[in-house]
Amino acid sequence: MNLAPWLLAAALTAQSSSPLASGDSAFARGDFDGAFREYSAAVAASPEDFDALLGLGTIDLYRGDLAAARAYIAKALQINPTDARAQRRMRALRELQGKAGDFDVSMNQGETDIPFVATDPLPMVRATIDGKDGLFLIDTGAPGVELTAAAAARLGVEMHEAGEGVFAGGMKAQVFAGRVGSIEFPGALIRGVPVGELPSAMPTELGGRSYDGVIGTKLLCQFLATLDYRDGKLVLRPRSDAERFEAAARARNAAFVPMWLVPDHFIFARATVNGTFDGLFSIDTGGAGIGIALTKASLAAANITPDESKASSGFGGGGEVRVVPFNAATVSLGSFNRTDVSGLFTPSGDPYGRFPFAVAGALSHEFFRTSALTFDFSAMKLIIE
Repeated sequence: MNLAPWLLAAALTAQSSSPLASGDSAFARGDFDGAFREYSAAVAASPEDFDALLGLGTIDLYRGDLAAARAYIAKALQINPTDARAQRRMRALRELQGKAGDFDVSMNQGETDIPFVATDPLPMVRATIDGKDGLFLIDTGAPGVELTAAAAARLGVEMHEAGEGVFAGGMKAQVFAGRVGSIEFPGALIRGVPVGELPSAMPTELGGRSYDGVIGTKLLCQFLATLDYRDGKLVLRPRSDAERFEAAARARNAAFVPMWLVPDHFIFARATVNGTFDGLFSIDTGGAGIGIALTKASLAAANITPDESKASSGFGGGGEVRVVPFNAATVSLGSFNRTDVSGLFTPSGDPYGRFPFAVAGALSHEFFRTSALTFDFSAMKLIIE
């Protein structure tokens, strides 16, 4: 039966404004809270809605509610067991739940302070791996503990191929994985630690210091971890201390910002640029000399023009990339505000194309340089002082 044109238009309008369609649109924009509300409405109206169930499970996965994520994703798989998206989400969920048991953490006291050997260009700390000292960068853009090839050889760590990674400028490189018996800081010991190997294109010297590797998100998330740029130290506390710590931080007027952890190690939060453009940003502290990175679309939305006359080359895990500098007049992450923030644009590729949602760019070292930045992976919050 053919619909009259006006009936067809009305049907299409109703379909486009359905909770599921609105949820998909919000998810694509990186508005996870809005998407969750719409998907919840869609499931309330139709409990067997596969796409809405998968959407709810995905967002719960990102915000760390793994029990709820499992329930939604499992129900979606019962409805459509061959769907590749649902299968990938379940694999990611199982990996996260499995990796929680990879680490055996013990602490001698309530918290431990690890002095930065250097704060710039990036924080560096000393740690002991299997009884041997090493110097490590702190970088929340890194997966976990990543060793240089020389350090892996010195420590006798056996590495195997573990797929392909995407790095600055969208460049790709082979990645490797292994395991070490222990990593130790003064006052904290972590046993049975999975490690990776830094791509060969990465420089192994920064600020005149050779380093042995990088400590990233999957190790930091075992703790209530603070990158205290102001006092030059990494602070590790038990995750169970979060409520007490956050009460004290509120009394100090800290900024609290919701964050999401996208498998397996990507931290995201929403921020505003130049008072007008709002987007989802990777919280990647490993950009030496960088406060903010923006995509081409984000630059246009924020009315920022990079300075092509000052274009140069930089290095990422995939090799050399072209970078173009710019400055953002204001950047706000919750109530934490910075002005005249230095930025870089990499026109050769998009490092965020792997994600099923829009990413505006990244907030990095120079943006947080005057603060103490704490990651609460239990309540999924950034606390910035």
